[in-house]
Amino acid sequence: MRQSRHMGSHDLDQQPWYRQFWPWFLIALPGTVVIASLATVYIAFKNADTLVVDSYYRKGLAINQVLEQDKLAVSLGLSAKIRLDAESGELFVTLSGTDTPPERLTLMLLHPTDQSRDRELLMAAITAGQYRTDLDQQLLNRYYLQLFPEPAREWRLVGELDFASAHQVTLPAQ
Repeated sequence: MRQSRHMGSHDLDQQPWYRQFWPWFLIALPGTVVIASLATVYIAFKNADTLVVDSYYRKGLAINQVLEQDKLAVSLGLSAKIRLDAESGELFVTLSGTDTPPERLTLMLLHPTDQSRDRELLMAAITAGQYRTDLDQQLLNRYYLQLFPEPAREWRLVGELDFASAHQVTLPAQ
């Protein structure tokens, strides 16, 4: 009588290790962790926060100039109304408090957390104290605003505007 041959534990031991399930399973566990760690490192370096300025020492030295700009804006009694026309994509600034308004202004839009979203807009005068610029893309985020006359930048006005919920703001001298 012929005996049927069943694969038993003895036969499994005869197979080479690379044909068995458990060694590959045990290798896959730490392999998965290594791949996930490399993916995490890639994401961390690609999306690094830019909240700390690289040139903090120079920025610290320049704080006195910024304070002087703010003091001059207060002494001149300056203020500016910034209005966004969402339909046309135009940004308007009405400057008040000066008898000789500059021909151009620079409006800096500084995103609180993402430096790549920062914008610097040069605004041309359309009438005395009235300025405008065209936007190349729609503004939907919150920005810190800084307004300077060009080219001297002797004063500045600052404020904040969330374009998602409002389309205008007044920047008083502070």
